[in-house]
Amino acid sequence: MDEYRLLYRAYGLLDAKSIQLLLESFGIHSESIQESAGVAIGFNIGKLGSANIYVRQSNFDEAEKIIALLESGQLELPNSDISEDPNNDLVDHLDDEDLQED
Repeated sequence: MDEYRLLYRAYGLLDAKSIQLLLESFGIHSESIQESAGVAIGFNIGKLGSANIYVRQSNFDEAEKIIALLESGQLELPNSDISEDPNNDLVDHLDDEDLQED
């Protein structure tokens, strides 16, 4: 049987789910667990707020490499910031309308 191993401690369940989606995009199944008191109170810092991400032992090395790529910024897309793209009309459009209410 393939045991699960702690891969990563995330800042809250939302952060953990984002990392799980990343791992899933590489074909790696993971599980996340957060202390129930942290979920109930809404903590996302400290021991109660952290969420642990576990992967199967057989996928651990590959998952660890993906986390290293994430932390080093190597998984970011070039020009991924919409506000910095000079060819993006959406930003100009939003600035002009200033999100006016009807």
